[in-house]
Amino acid sequence: MGNPFFALTEKSVERPKTVLACVFLVLMVLSSGGMYLKFDNSEDGFFPDNETVTLLNEIEDEYQASVDFIRVIDEVNEGDLQLETTWQQLAIIEAELLEDEKFLPYQYPLFGTQANSGMASGVIQWQTLQDVEYAQEWLNNLNISIELVRSSNSTELDESLSGLTSQSDYIPAFQPVTAEKLKQWNFSETESWQTRLDSGSNITAEIDELLWRINSLAGFNSNRTNEERGQIFATTGPIIGQLNMMKGLQEIDFRESILSNIPLDERADPWNMSGPIITTLVISNDPVVYGSDESDFDKVQNDIDRWSAELLSRIQEETGDDELRTFSFAQFGVGSTATLGKEIGILTGSAFLLLALILWFNFRSKRETAYVMVLTIFAIIATYGLSGWLEFIGVNMVFNAAMNSIPVLLLAIGVDYGLHVVLRIREELKNSDEGKSAETLRDFSIEARKMAIRRGTIFTSIALLIAIFTDMIGFLSFRFSALSFLQVFGTVIAIGLFLIYILSISALPALMTIIPPKRLAVDKASKIEIGPIARGLGKLSMQPLKVGIIAVLLLIPMFIGFQQLEVGFEQRDQFDPSIPVVADFILLSDEFQSSRSPLYIVYDGDVLSSEGWASWNMTMTAISASPDITGVPNGLWDLIQESRTQHDTLDQIMNDIDNGASDAWSDLSDWLLINETGRQLSAALLHSNGQQTLISFQATTLDWQATVDLTERIEKLLSDTEQNIPDDGTLRISGRSLINAQTTSDVAASSIQSTAIVAIVILIMLVSIHSFRQKDVQQGLARGFVSWIPLMMVVCWVYGIMGFTGYNINPQTVTIGALSLGLGVDYAVHFTTRLEEEVEHNPRGTQQEWVENASATTGRAMFGAALTTAGGFAVLNLSALLPLRLFGQAFVVAITLALLSSLILIPAFYTKFLNRDAQKYLEEE
Repeated sequence: MGNPFFALTEKSVERPKTVLACVFLVLMVLSSGGMYLKFDNSEDGFFPDNETVTLLNEIEDEYQASVDFIRVIDEVNEGDLQLETTWQQLAIIEAELLEDEKFLPYQYPLFGTQANSGMASGVIQWQTLQDVEYAQEWLNNLNISIELVRSSNSTELDESLSGLTSQSDYIPAFQPVTAEKLKQWNFSETESWQTRLDSGSNITAEIDELLWRINSLAGFNSNRTNEERGQIFATTGPIIGQLNMMKGLQEIDFRESILSNIPLDERADPWNMSGPIITTLVISNDPVVYGSDESDFDKVQNDIDRWSAELLSRIQEETGDDELRTFSFAQFGVGSTATLGKEIGILTGSAFLLLALILWFNFRSKRETAYVMVLTIFAIIATYGLSGWLEFIGVNMVFNAAMNSIPVLLLAIGVDYGLHVVLRIREELKNSDEGKSAETLRDFSIEARKMAIRRGTIFTSIALLIAIFTDMIGFLSFRFSALSFLQVFGTVIAIGLFLIYILSISALPALMTIIPPKRLAVDKASKIEIGPIARGLGKLSMQPLKVGIIAVLLLIPMFIGFQQLEVGFEQRDQFDPSIPVVADFILLSDEFQSSRSPLYIVYDGDVLSSEGWASWNMTMTAISASPDITGVPNGLWDLIQESRTQHDTLDQIMNDIDNGASDAWSDLSDWLLINETGRQLSAALLHSNGQQTLISFQATTLDWQATVDLTERIEKLLSDTEQNIPDDGTLRISGRSLINAQTTSDVAASSIQSTAIVAIVILIMLVSIHSFRQKDVQQGLARGFVSWIPLMMVVCWVYGIMGFTGYNINPQTVTIGALSLGLGVDYAVHFTTRLEEEVEHNPRGTQQEWVENASATTGRAMFGAALTTAGGFAVLNLSALLPLRLFGQAFVVAITLALLSSLILIPAFYTKFLNRDAQKYLEEE
């Protein structure tokens, strides 16, 4: 059975119109699959399939914990926080956030019972609940009422108790701060109340004194009758409950909550700070909550982005401060991806123009340039379409933001194939019988052109076939990755390269057969004369020992450079800081040390029990003491304690629990899980089965390695805590920021794995190819290994140079090893195949002659191919993103080294094999 690819080329030359029609039909069918493509531009599209991701999905499904933070950023100068006007502006900002009609239905009470967090509301809560001076009025009035009861006689008792009850109504309760209260609050005498806030004083002592006074009203020394004592107890019981609740609220650190809204470095002297202050509103960003399909995340992001802009306009108008700005992760997603999409379009367009220009300089013909470029574009379109069909039949081919570079990658790599084919066809024309008399390419007869097209395409196809399948296997090795987006990325690239190859050996020769070539001088169309560079390479190949020693010596400093190579996965590097919303994202991550979304500790156990409460308290104590945690952790029991003053039933149940009532825990479970009011309150933190709850917190998670280390420390902390909690509950951690870090780590591991796999696969394929061609396994092993060695040297040199020059391994450059091997083998296969052809054509020649001829022909084509590939990747230097620029620069170096190793090292190392082939051909003669 003949080679099907050679047969395809034969048909393309014999029946070019039929082949073109069939190719066009197939391309149309494949391209139509584009309608089935699925895109996931959310960060979920990058997540691996592991326990942490599964846990996060469970959290978001059960608790609707998919949230966004609408933050207003207000830049202040030193001393501004000592001005009443500054606090009034902060209050207006927070009030506008709360009153916004668009966000109101989607507010998410992440901060206990409220969705907002700001300095103004924090000060109001502190003054209302803990400030000694603010509390003096109700404390004094309550004391007076108590003493009136104490001094009242039997006839005055009812009236005095009624007065006491009336005064108890002024005991503050923990209530969410409303927009109305924010706008009406008096922030005057800032220096005075800031001093009191810094002192940490509260009203615990005053409350204790009140409790003593109230309890003494009906004591044994009160000279009251039993009936009067009963009246007093009936009145004072609820008041004592209120005061005990107030006493519990004295333990809340409002100062830390207030200062969490300013940069971390400014918190030592907060009232003299200068810089950004944030005011936050938490909203749900779950598409289902918005009445949309769960896949409509982009629509929700766009809505939040638009609403945030409208909100900012109103706040600026209300405050008269045009320098205010808003930040949300929806704005970040829309702003950064919109710019990225525009940039990818610019990069792809630039790559197309640059590659077309390079091809024209090689071909000196617009039509051949158009053939190659247009066919490559058609292949890319068909690649996307075939991916859609695969998705349609059930293969996961979901595209995400990582796929945006695929067109540039396929253009840069794929154009090489057409370049090799066209130049080899011209070479065959020039070496044909008519080549000696023809002056231009148009002067050749149709039969001569067909013969040259057939021979040139088939000869090139041999090397291309080997190279393409090596490249495909290299990219398909990403299927071993744990990350689905890498699996899809590798598969799409492999499909694209294969389709480009098919078009290069079918549609391209068909077009060149049908359409007459340009009247281009033969000497300009194909330059195969041996020049000084080819002669130099020929002479150098005669000194294999010298070449080998130099190559090994060069490896020594490269090994040192490799040891200096560092991993530099910085999430900030993936963004363009010139975009305002990206700059704000980096500011929030750096100065406020906050994660993009909450991190969660999941406690599985008998939550609503005395043991569960104790376990929760131990966990909160442990994580609150951790230096890794920023801000105040928040959980179920915080919510319950804060809500007692708003729900009398809940307060009574908690009193029963404090008093050891036997059915109290069952009552609490029923109220939180069955009662409509209780379930609305607990749904965000308590599982519907009552056996799981969340603790949310913030931590610094911008640097991926630091986040991985953070996860390990918290997991160790939770493991130690788990050993000491009184029940059999379990503690786990999850959160989007942690998964992002794990994803980055997995990308590194997967890329290193892919480099190793590609290296092994290339070695096996080179050995197999040479064994088949030589019909000798021993020769195949030797030739394959010798061809493989220069490729491995290239990888070492590339990484060594990166280490010396300070380049880091990042999410882009980490693939440089696999790509260098996958593309470098093209040159090795092309050149070794051509060397063996030269020996077959002229077995009586010398090593120098074989290398000179191969360098002047295939070597020239390889140079042109390397120039196109390097040019395509060099376009990435126009990117605003540092990792893409570094990737482009590193790959240009890699391609250059791959070309040089093929032209210099392989001929020298291949000397023994070429002489053996020459001897074999001479014996056959």
